[in-house]
Amino acid sequence: MKHKKSLAVIAVLMCCILIILPISCTAIYFGSAASARLKDTVRETVDFYLSQVSERTGSTLNAMRNSIYYLMSDDATQQIMRTEVAPDQLKRLEVEEGLSRALLVSDTLDPNAVTGIYLVKDGQQYLSILRGGEFIGTSRRVMHVFETYKNANSARELFTVPEYPDYCYCIVDYIDLETMKTLGKIIIEIRAANLVDTSYIDTVYQQANVVVSRTDGGIISGAETPFASALKGKIKGDLKGHYIDIDGASYYHTGQFLPPSRVRIDVFIPRNEILETIRQTLFVYGLFTVLILLITLLIGGFLFYMLGKPVKQMLNKIDLLATGDLSVRMEPTPYRETERMATAFNDMADRLEDLFGEVYTKGLLLREAEFNLLESQIQPHFIFNVLELINMRCLAANELGICRIVSNLAQLLRTNVTYKHKQTITFQEELLYVRYYLELQKERFEEKLNYEINLEDSSILHYYLPKLTIQPLVENGIVHGLERKRGGGTLKISIWEEDESVCVKVSDDGVGFDTSRIDLEAESDDGQTRHNHVALANINRRIHLLYGQQYGMTISSEPGKGTDVMLTLPIDTDNQSERSFYDVQNYDRG
Repeated sequence: MKHKKSLAVIAVLMCCILIILPISCTAIYFGSAASARLKDTVRETVDFYLSQVSERTGSTLNAMRNSIYYLMSDDATQQIMRTEVAPDQLKRLEVEEGLSRALLVSDTLDPNAVTGIYLVKDGQQYLSILRGGEFIGTSRRVMHVFETYKNANSARELFTVPEYPDYCYCIVDYIDLETMKTLGKIIIEIRAANLVDTSYIDTVYQQANVVVSRTDGGIISGAETPFASALKGKIKGDLKGHYIDIDGASYYHTGQFLPPSRVRIDVFIPRNEILETIRQTLFVYGLFTVLILLITLLIGGFLFYMLGKPVKQMLNKIDLLATGDLSVRMEPTPYRETERMATAFNDMADRLEDLFGEVYTKGLLLREAEFNLLESQIQPHFIFNVLELINMRCLAANELGICRIVSNLAQLLRTNVTYKHKQTITFQEELLYVRYYLELQKERFEEKLNYEINLEDSSILHYYLPKLTIQPLVENGIVHGLERKRGGGTLKISIWEEDESVCVKVSDDGVGFDTSRIDLEAESDDGQTRHNHVALANINRRIHLLYGQQYGMTISSEPGKGTDVMLTLPIDTDNQSERSFYDVQNYDRG
């Protein structure tokens, strides 16, 4: 049995689709629009931050260069660097005060970023000009940087030392302006973490990463962090805002150079943090969607229960009716729609009860008719006995011709009685009946009537066809074709297989007729069509009822030349038509 769909399942699916689909489309639209807006926001925020921080950091770097220019041109500093004797505290304060006065009219040094300015001589002596002091740790660090970068000389570069990752340095040769001889180094020490103020961007994006690097890609700020390690080789010259993948995560990246220094600032914002607001909103939106869906399903389930209860009761009544209980009736229901169904069911049950009584009455009448039929079979047996007696008398009188006629007539009647209750018979049985009929007609017309029966294959004899299909065509050909022709004629029966069908052709060379006057689809009350022809339309209609419109009869005739009647029947080897066609009654043969 084919599996049937459940209305409850279909209703649930429809509710889910009608709720989830528009909400999903809205969420997708909201997500895409909000995502685009958040991306614009991060771009504007980072651009603003870079413009502000670049200005402050650039000011610090400019102050560093101005300090270098001052120290290089200051007479007191030149004198200190030329002498071998270490300057006293008074000389150091004089240089520092002069430097402070010089910076008042230009960019000032950021005290949080610049930790000290040192004058270092080749003789391993140095002078702390600003805040650094003479501490042992500081001295060791400054002298290590001096030894590491003896050949470094640039006021635009910032150098880093792996041993001291928290600091970066500006290193410039100190030149004797009179002799142009290198007297030592000016080393400005900067705390890398304080070179760029990240407080603003950290407040907006807590997972943001701000990286200060040289133009050659070397990282100045945070070189030892895992993020900085993953950045190696990925800080390119492109400073426009775009997304890059770093260590398996996506970041929004933009940067800015700080000319004339060879320094750049790059900002990296994780995409996850940018879209975190959308995720939270969509999460709440999803919970809201699930809540609506659950409420809808609960309401739908309640309504389905309310409607299903009377429907279930109605189905139980229908099942009882199907078992044969015609007294079952449906009670009134609380709903208008189900009440109409209950009324229709009760009306149908009343009608079925009436029909059952009518059928029962007809069954009794049919049984009585069957008894009458058994009684009527006595008469054919009486006729057969009389014909047998005549046949024996003819044999005794040596009247063989009359004996043959009586024998064929008896066989014809016996065959008619034998097949009386069959709707279909084999071709062999039909042709046997036709042959008895033709032999009787030949006795009547003597030499004026000739006939032929041509069968393509003997296997056709075992196929089934409707009873009395060929014989009426033969009778029609003799009565309406050959009887009216002077000198008699020939009737031919040809049977063959073609395209999974059986073709039967009955031809005569009689007087013929105008086929336009024959309507094969017409019905006649007296079993005859116009011009006294056998009811060919009845045969055609019976074939249509048994096998369908693709089978049937065609007639071709020409006055004075004869008639061809062609039947097309299916190949029926298991008598399907007998089992499927119970309502076809015996047709009048005209």
